[in-house]
Amino acid sequence: MLPFRKTNKVGGEVDAYCGRCRMELAHTILAMVDIRIARVRCNTCQTQHAMRKTAPGSASSTPTAPSPAPGRTPSLGPSRAKASSSKASSILQLLAEADASKARNYSPRESFAEGDFLNHPTFGLGLVQAVRGEKVDVAFRAFEKTLVHGKMPPPQEE
Repeated sequence: MLPFRKTNKVGGEVDAYCGRCRMELAHTILAMVDIRIARVRCNTCQTQHAMRKTAPGSASSTPTAPSPAPGRTPSLGPSRAKASSSKASSILQLLAEADASKARNYSPRESFAEGDFLNHPTFGLGLVQAVRGEKVDVAFRAFEKTLVHGKMPPPQEE
């Protein structure tokens, strides 16, 4: 009996490394060159990127991006610079253990406190990390977002 051979095609799914999520996750295949997968979209954060089977810098990976010019350090965007790997893993663990039924639905009118769980209609389950006036920093599974909260509706005219 011949072993089952998986064939990939555009629209199919494949596990690949996502640089934004910083983990290997399910991706949708967007483009192929011959039998090689060229471009994918992360099913978690919806970013599109070249196919990467493993994390950049690991022993079996090949470089996909040019190295920075000598004397320059590559800049991580503000969203990537916020979370360290240990902080990210602890947040993922808290989100995995959280009871989604007890999370409050997100609304700009609702007020949240640090440590509250909220359920955002687009981003899903999140944990409030910090409160700054009318803004809260919320950690979701793949990224961190700043959201508004405690906004009162405008007064009704009679």
